[in-house]
Amino acid sequence: MAFNKIGGDLLESNLLRNSDLSFQNNLLYIDVDNNRIGVKTNSPSAFALDINGSTRIRENLTINGDLIVQGESTAIDSQTLEIEDNMLVLNKGSSVATDAGIMINRGDFDNNAIMLWDEATDTFKFGTTTQDGSTITDYTSVTLTKIQAADPTGDDDLVTKRYYDANLSGGVGDGTTIQLGTPADSTLADGAYLGFTTTRSLSDAIDDLNETMENIRESTFVQSVSASVSPTSGSLNTTVTLTITPVGGGANQYEINWGDGTSVETTSSTTPTHTYATNAGSPFTINVEARNSSAVSGSAGSFATTTAGPVTIFTAQPVANFFIYGGSSGGSPITKADNGSTVYLENTTTNTSGASVSYIVDWGDGSENEVANDSAAGGANAGSSPTRLAHTYNNSATDDGSTIGTGTGDTRYSIKLRLMKHTTADPSVIPSTQTKNFDVYSAHTVLYSTASSTIRGINEEGTSGFPVTFTNDTATNPGAQSTFASNVYTWNFGEGDSDINVNVGSGASGDTGQNITNTFNLPSSNQTNGVTKTFQTTLSLATLHSSTPFTADLNIIVEPDVRANIAGTAVTVSTASGDNSLSLYDLTDLDGTDRAIARFTNTSQNADNYVYDFFDDSSSLQNVAENGSAAGSIGATLDKDYSGTSAGNINFRFRASGTPDTFFQDDEETITFVMKATPSAPAGLSSKTLTLSTTAQGTNPHLCASFDDATGSADTLAAGTSLESTTARRYTSTTPIETNTVTNFLTNNSNGTGSTVNQTVTASINASASGARTFTTSEGGANNATFTDLVISNHRDYDEVDAAYPQRLYLVATAKISQALTDYSAGLNAQRIESSAGGNTGYVHVCRDLLTGTPTTTIGTIAQSAAGNLRYISGVPYYNDGSPSVSITGTTVANFTGQAYQDASDPHEVDPGTNQESTSGDVISQTAYTYANIDGSSTMLSGGIPVKNTGVGSPYTLGTLTQPLTSSSIRAIQQIKARSKNANGTGSYSESSTKIQVYTNSLLTLDNEAGGITVSDSLGAGFDDDAVRIAGFGSLSGDTPSLFDSSNANYYTDSAWSGAVTVAGTNEAISRFGTIKHFTTDLSSGYLPAGPDLNTGRSGAQYYTFAFRRTTMSNFNLTMSGKVSGMFIAAPGTAIDSASSLNGWLDCSTTYGGSGVPGANTGSGGNGSNGCAFNSGDRVVDNTTYSGQEFTFTLGTENATNATGNVILVRIKLESGDSVTALSID
Repeated sequence: MAFNKIGGDLLESNLLRNSDLSFQNNLLYIDVDNNRIGVKTNSPSAFALDINGSTRIRENLTINGDLIVQGESTAIDSQTLEIEDNMLVLNKGSSVATDAGIMINRGDFDNNAIMLWDEATDTFKFGTTTQDGSTITDYTSVTLTKIQAADPTGDDDLVTKRYYDANLSGGVGDGTTIQLGTPADSTLADGAYLGFTTTRSLSDAIDDLNETMENIRESTFVQSVSASVSPTSGSLNTTVTLTITPVGGGANQYEINWGDGTSVETTSSTTPTHTYATNAGSPFTINVEARNSSAVSGSAGSFATTTAGPVTIFTAQPVANFFIYGGSSGGSPITKADNGSTVYLENTTTNTSGASVSYIVDWGDGSENEVANDSAAGGANAGSSPTRLAHTYNNSATDDGSTIGTGTGDTRYSIKLRLMKHTTADPSVIPSTQTKNFDVYSAHTVLYSTASSTIRGINEEGTSGFPVTFTNDTATNPGAQSTFASNVYTWNFGEGDSDINVNVGSGASGDTGQNITNTFNLPSSNQTNGVTKTFQTTLSLATLHSSTPFTADLNIIVEPDVRANIAGTAVTVSTASGDNSLSLYDLTDLDGTDRAIARFTNTSQNADNYVYDFFDDSSSLQNVAENGSAAGSIGATLDKDYSGTSAGNINFRFRASGTPDTFFQDDEETITFVMKATPSAPAGLSSKTLTLSTTAQGTNPHLCASFDDATGSADTLAAGTSLESTTARRYTSTTPIETNTVTNFLTNNSNGTGSTVNQTVTASINASASGARTFTTSEGGANNATFTDLVISNHRDYDEVDAAYPQRLYLVATAKISQALTDYSAGLNAQRIESSAGGNTGYVHVCRDLLTGTPTTTIGTIAQSAAGNLRYISGVPYYNDGSPSVSITGTTVANFTGQAYQDASDPHEVDPGTNQESTSGDVISQTAYTYANIDGSSTMLSGGIPVKNTGVGSPYTLGTLTQPLTSSSIRAIQQIKARSKNANGTGSYSESSTKIQVYTNSLLTLDNEAGGITVSDSLGAGFDDDAVRIAGFGSLSGDTPSLFDSSNANYYTDSAWSGAVTVAGTNEAISRFGTIKHFTTDLSSGYLPAGPDLNTGRSGAQYYTFAFRRTTMSNFNLTMSGKVSGMFIAAPGTAIDSASSLNGWLDCSTTYGGSGVPGANTGSGGNGSNGCAFNSGDRVVDNTTYSGQEFTFTLGTENATNATGNVILVRIKLESGDSVTALSID
């Protein structure tokens, strides 16, 4: 054996070595520093043994730690593998979900067996696969195999085939054992009923479904319910509101368990409330069941449950509070104290019992106290008297007290008690703070002074006394009143007046450091008697300090004032509105008074001498010493005559002087008089307008030609002048006739001379005096009276009229003329008011007219003037078009004019009169005729103006008038009338008896004899025209005259009514304004246009015959309104001509025989009856009134096709009183 040296450091004892040891570099490497060994590596990594290469362990390997294999695969070549862990984790550490499982290698026998989790389908699979598990992570080709298991016992156990065959296959099971399972959409809770589970038996599920459907049908269905509660936390006695939201519409009752041990509540409200009176068991969960009270109890779909909450309830909320006292016990709370006092805080915080609490007291002056619990001083100590906490306040000497907090002077402190901890209360209310203000008052020294030490002065009139300014020098800074409500300065100036209060800190006059001024006014007795007075003034300061108030005093001396007091006035004071007692006039008034004298009255005080400067320019002075008797001294007035002074201001100055005590004084006053210009005299009569005030009589009266003129040499008027103006009027009966009152004309003038001073006023009528008055200077009295027809009133001073005038310079009066109508001459009269010096008014004219009534008109003869184009209906003429007119001849008018006429464009008018035969519409328009239009053969005009008294004594005959008839669309018979106008108004109508017939409107249905009777187009065939009246039957007598040519004549075309058919002396009925009637009026006299005499020989029955034509017609309907005495029809040219025993006519009042050709002549083929009424209800009964009645008539087996011209005749019989208003065929 060979021994080799181990290189490197020597080994220490026990083979210790202090550096690494290497064998063949890396075969074996010992890392001494890191305690590592490497095999086939000289840099072992973070492992105690690092082997680089394959390793075999031939005996047991025990690993006390974890076995971590980091290779691609691990092969365990052993017979038995025992794993102690209870969980085998596959695919650990992978970030991707893949297929995983356990594979059993079956060698060459068959494909490997596999137990696999298929990630793609989320299912476990048991089967075989050709894959070996080496690299495949996605097993897609697994052949499923059988799994054997025991019979199921639990709800989630799998079912074996044997069990299925024995219990379920072939209908062996029932609904109680079959479970619902999971549906295709994976949920059972997406329908009406939400209580299904996958393990619910089929029978129970169907029962649930049935009950749910019943509840839906009965509207008692409750699908689900949810609930929320608010608030979810609060102190004891907190009230919460539960908001319940049911789904399904059937819930009407809710059972609520509030969770606090109170009784279960049943309610119909969806927002019930509950107050938690305990917090034992908090927090509380609320259980809610919504149900329908009418549903079967407990039935599926009738109820639902939910929960709400939890609700956390704390103890009652603590309220921090405290009070300040003056002592350590007892007493009442205080809000203020003097500076340096010790005060005590008593803690009255509520709801702290049973809790661990602590407090902080902040005294507001920078100091605080911590209170550890309720038992300590300052604690609430609930259930017993708390221990008060003491504190002393000391204010600084210079604080102004305007802020809260520590400071100087009067100070307001903000004390805060903070509850910092409370172990059972709602944490959100902690800390709880109470803050109160506390006022601490300092003592103060009040000081004040006057400017320049002025304490003596004069009771000056200009300043209403002696003004003194004081300065508040108080330097101890009392607190501002805005903070300390009681802090007020009071100034008392010793005058007996009310004190002046000044809020401290307001900055107002008299406040700390501010000035205040008072004017000391001597009592009037001291001023009047010249006595000096001393006023004691006091400044006091009131606070809530125990020593308040704090005061200081100062005396003020006031001497009486020398005051010049002079009053001036005019001796005679003008009452003019612009004047006053200082207004003067350089004149002598109506009473002989000089109005330029001024009077002075001296009432000065405390003076010895006076100077009167009358023009304030020293040109006219008067000195007066005070002796109590000389003019100008006190008690003796002094007069000054300013006559001759020009208009304008007169300045007067007055001076007074004297020494009432220690001061020599003088004073002066001025007065300004005004010499006013003499105002001009008021206006005389010439400026006044005289009018007539008595209302004129008549309608638009104007003066006639050749009127009676009584004006004499006075002013007159021209014919045609209006007599309803303010200066010319007509009268017939009104009396008296009065003018307006001319007002305030000059009667007396102080500046006049001779007769111009007092004037004479006269009423002049037709140039003759009718009353006069010479005025005196005495106002009113005898001047106000009636002098014949002159009425004088309101004689007065002009200053009553114009307040700007001084009194007794001018007098004025008001006057009018008033004379009875009978004192005027008939015709035109002129009058005015005249003055001896003031001029005259203008003239006014009175026309006395003896004509008192309205005119009487008698209309003359009415004759046709122009016929125009006449219209004939039933042979009767009517005016139609072509400008027809009538003439009116011989109309007379009585009392047409008197002294006046009515100035009108229509003094005569012709108007529509009375309508006849129930017609309406006017045959003429209302027509006005002028005087020129109606002037007769003996003219009533002169120069176009009506002459006086026309028609007076005997009526005046008008000229012939041509009256046009209307062209408007009317149907009327009407008389016309006329009337006239005079100055008294419009007279009555005179109506002519002549009746004028006008038919300009379209023809009414039955007036249209050429087609007015309509025949329905749908009746028969061949024709669609309407019926026409037939002429030629008027001379034939009887109801059924012989047809003049029944086989050849076409009555429709050959005998149609046209034009002026002669009806006089015939039995033809008349169509009059839309009515076919029995008519017997003589239209040849009293009617225009003159018509036929329809009275003579026409008293018997009258007939109206018309024809219509149709083919293929054997029956027709006739509709009628009215009353007739008979009706007949004929079909000329048919077999009826010979079958009828009535000359070929059939009777409409008799019923048709029932068959064959109608007619009583059976030998000629008739059916034995002349009747044609289709049935008894279609008979036209004599003397019966019908309204829109429809009748059906028949030709039997005959037909209009066989009639000559296919014509059917209808003949209506009318006797007195009969008429037809509507007629048609269909």
